Amino acid sequence: MKVQKARLHFHLAVGLTCLLSGLGLLLGAAPLAAQNSVVVLGGGPQPSNTTGCSFLPNCILASFDGSSNSHNGDITAPISANFYYAGGAQVPVVPPAAAGTICLADSRMFSGLFATEVANCQAGGSPTNPVLAVLIIRDSGVLTEGTIPVFQISTKDGDFLTNTVRFNASNLSLYPIRINVALAAPNPTNQHNCATNQASPAFVGPGTANYTPNESLCLPAGAGQAVEPSMTVDSQGTIYVESIRGVPGGLDLWRWFKTEDGGPNANGTLPFKYEGQPDCGIFVTTFCTASGLAPGGGDGDVAVNGPDSSNMNTPNLAVVSLTAAEVTGSQSTNRADTFSTPNPATAGVPFDDRMWLGALDDPNHVYMEYHDFGTTSQIFVQRSNNGGFTYTDALGTAIDAATEPSVGPPTGNIAGQIKVDHSSCASHGNLYQIFVGPDNPVDNAQNSSSFFNAAYVGVASNVSLTSPTLSFTDTKIFSCGAGSTCPSGAGLGNLFPALAVDNFGFLYATWSDNANIYYSFSPTHGTRWSPAIKVTQNTPQAGKSNVFPWIAADANGHVAIAWYGADQAGNSNTVPLTTNWNVFVAETVNGHAITPVFTLSQATDHVNHTGQISTGGLLGSSDRSLADFFQIAIDPTNHLTNVAYADNHAGTSVSYFTRQKTATSGISTKGKCAGTTHQAGGKGDEPGKRRGSANFAFNYDDSNQQSNSAAFSDSGSGVSFQATQFTSATFDEVAHSVTLTGLGTDNGVSVGFTIVAVDSSLVAPGMFSITLSDGYSNSGHLLDGSITIY
Repeated sequence: MKVQKARLHFHLAVGLTCLLSGLGLLLGAAPLAAQNSVVVLGGGPQPSNTTGCSFLPNCILASFDGSSNSHNGDITAPISANFYYAGGAQVPVVPPAAAGTICLADSRMFSGLFATEVANCQAGGSPTNPVLAVLIIRDSGVLTEGTIPVFQISTKDGDFLTNTVRFNASNLSLYPIRINVALAAPNPTNQHNCATNQASPAFVGPGTANYTPNESLCLPAGAGQAVEPSMTVDSQGTIYVESIRGVPGGLDLWRWFKTEDGGPNANGTLPFKYEGQPDCGIFVTTFCTASGLAPGGGDGDVAVNGPDSSNMNTPNLAVVSLTAAEVTGSQSTNRADTFSTPNPATAGVPFDDRMWLGALDDPNHVYMEYHDFGTTSQIFVQRSNNGGFTYTDALGTAIDAATEPSVGPPTGNIAGQIKVDHSSCASHGNLYQIFVGPDNPVDNAQNSSSFFNAAYVGVASNVSLTSPTLSFTDTKIFSCGAGSTCPSGAGLGNLFPALAVDNFGFLYATWSDNANIYYSFSPTHGTRWSPAIKVTQNTPQAGKSNVFPWIAADANGHVAIAWYGADQAGNSNTVPLTTNWNVFVAETVNGHAITPVFTLSQATDHVNHTGQISTGGLLGSSDRSLADFFQIAIDPTNHLTNVAYADNHAGTSVSYFTRQKTATSGISTKGKCAGTTHQAGGKGDEPGKRRGSANFAFNYDDSNQQSNSAAFSDSGSGVSFQATQFTSATFDEVAHSVTLTGLGTDNGVSVGFTIVAVDSSLVAPGMFSITLSDGYSNSGHLLDGSITIY
């Protein structure tokens, strides 16, 4: 919807009346069980992971005895100490230690004397060396009154501590242990369990030529819809998919971690694990004590940091969820098995809309950007230095003072997902923010979403992790023209524009005018952008409705763009109700070449939606059952494109997943950093030397030498030249020219060549000249075509 100053995008849960009725049943539910655990510290021997103990790698389950600790309840801070072994029937002699110890009591040594075990352990301590807690080795429950915390562990785990961690001559353990605070169970009944491993009704398709069988993702009974799937893949290949139910239903999250969840199934589908609702949703848990309404579910997003060396190299996962009044934030340090207590007020400005996340590739810095739809339409950016629990480390605004008159109220703007540069280049840590809005203040005054006729990218470079201020400079990267509603008449808000950064710092952008999917790239960290091309042009999707683009990139110029594509022409909001939609993916391995080559694939193995698709936001009058976007992500470990999309072909919209069967050939992982490279290319005609016209085509990219080529023909002079080797390239940024030299053939005979090209920015429409060592030369202004130089 167009809501004076911005378009509102949050969602309400489908079947809200039924949902609220169901809440009455959940209100009386007991809190989900929590679980303590024990880990061995100091580099000591590690146990194999106990079944159900996925809070931490190599931990031991421990059950708190509610009758102990003077009925004060479970511990609220971890206990770290060495332990000593006690038989339990008599007061033990506690080994001397500099601090307190933990008593390990073996119930097999004192059958029938349960009442004395804790008292005897406590009595063995002293004011300078108190006993902090008791671990009882026992497979069945037992009540043991005491004034210190008491925990029960299995005989198997007790034997591990006794026989493998072991003791010194004084009966003190060789290594310390830590008893952890209880965390919510990673797979509690009715929260993380699904009746089957698929949604209901379950669906697994046949797959397509390039993509695996499409699979529905499981949901608990009564969950309702699962739309707007966001996704991310960490540096270790762990895939996370998150979707929303709408306020007050909360989020749902799935994970595939090959080590724990298993490899791909025989048909290529992945055994995703349903990880519940990190924003609590409507569930009552040990950390979601306010039963009934979700802290979020209107919008959601996920992002992953780099491996954390202090946490078994596990990357942090950040999650956010929207209530409209605020943004709820949470994080997981164990691959989504458990989450921190949700923070219901992470945004610094109230009344927010459509927040997005971007994480740095360090252990803990996460960026969140969101809209203020109440007054200014400004795009606020905040940074977290604790993995996404709070976002108070830094603050900035992505719309600069020069751009704000064009994209502020009354028409406003639509912001895409913020991106963080993960390259090893000088641009590492740069922030990039894409948005669409009016071209100028006059168009802005039209107060119409049809005048979202320009695309912008804000750049924050040389970002300091110690500064509390984030500063952006905006560049207009595309415009349909002042006063234009674009060729489709629908503007560029269809819906979110999207941005990606590859491993060498090159930027890639995509957006839709409802008919065409556009693409542009920047080889200069967002300050200069290539002329936009239509990815759908010369494909079966040309001339049809195409909306909701998303983009991902990795390696050097490997780019994938996905969108919902129709089988009919027309505006997606008004196409015939018989219109069929599918997910299409266009992929290139030379994304920052002057003329990138895209290959189109259909990712869906069935029609995922029939009818219209609204691009109007919350109050759009068309079909909004797929909500407003879907996402793709490239796995950095294998370059496969992963797709999570919304699907309602079988009823209520739920989330589906598919991925490439094999990586595309030709992906380059070597090259030069963006900003340190030059490119030149073009094709067209100029006057022939004697008569008629001469044709040329050339491409030079010093970051990807494999793509370099040049050809020239002048039929009136009998010249047919093809370059075989480039020996030098000289770029003149003042003259906007390039001089290329090398070797080639003219009608099969070896020659040397010199090419000089000038782009159209200074000398319209551009000039091209060529000199061959066999005596031929020609130069002239272009009759048609174009030349581009960076």
